[in-house]
Amino acid sequence: MFNSVRKTALVASVSLAALIGAPAYAKEAVSEIDVQAEIEAPQDSNALELYPTIADDLAREILERVKTDTDPAGPLLTVKIKRVSLDGDTILPDSAEFNELEGFVSYQRGSKEITEVIKLSAYSDEASVPEGFIAVAPSDEDFYNVLITSFADKVVDLLPE
Repeated sequence: MFNSVRKTALVASVSLAALIGAPAYAKEAVSEIDVQAEIEAPQDSNALELYPTIADDLAREILERVKTDTDPAGPLLTVKIKRVSLDGDTILPDSAEFNELEGFVSYQRGSKEITEVIKLSAYSDEASVPEGFIAVAPSDEDFYNVLITSFADKVVDLLPE
């Protein structure tokens, strides 16, 4: 199952790279960026045990895409990862596979606050591999990176102009 999910991640990363080219940047600098992983699940979740650096990895990707400023009155960006799951199940297998990443981004400047939910999912699309081609599935690390970078891209997309 995960091999077909990973095919989609590879296709998504190639398509994203073709469409985006270079990372997008917010027009206004952000004075503070706070990225947290606070997994909320109706049942226990082992995502933070399997991916203890997920918040740091996401913060690094966001910092590559957002201008920062030292102005204490500048905007505050808060990003929280709330759910990591494989087909809805928050107990990830020993292989650490997942295909859903959910959270939110909050942009606050003075009394103005904008909060948006981000939900990413990757599902297999066998039709995306042309006939006669061999699909080379990315590694688990490649799949993880695709979801993290896509989440960071979505954070930047949601920032005000």
